[in-house]
Amino acid sequence: MITLSRRDFHRRLVPDDCPDTSYLEQPGFEDRLQQYRRGDFDYVGVRAAVQLPIPYGADRILVKIESPGLWGVESDSDENYLDSVFREECDTLADMLAELGVKVVD
Repeated sequence: MITLSRRDFHRRLVPDDCPDTSYLEQPGFEDRLQQYRRGDFDYVGVRAAVQLPIPYGADRILVKIESPGLWGVESDSDENYLDSVFREECDTLADMLAELGVKVVD
């Protein structure tokens, strides 16, 4: 059985090429809409990723496994928020790995 530590998980911020920006058209978001149009921020997906070592004879092949991610996150979001989303994605990734028979420890 393969065992991984959650400390092996790392956060990936991936550009969101199709964000839903419709909320910026609502009253009260005029300043934020201008910031977006100026390019002051963009949208990203937050994912948890890990390199999974797959045994192959005497060797191991590393395969990257990633959580599905939370998309539409403002790129200038508070670091605490990004950490919170990452922790949730780590839970999802751990569940995915468990389905593959990988043991994940803290």
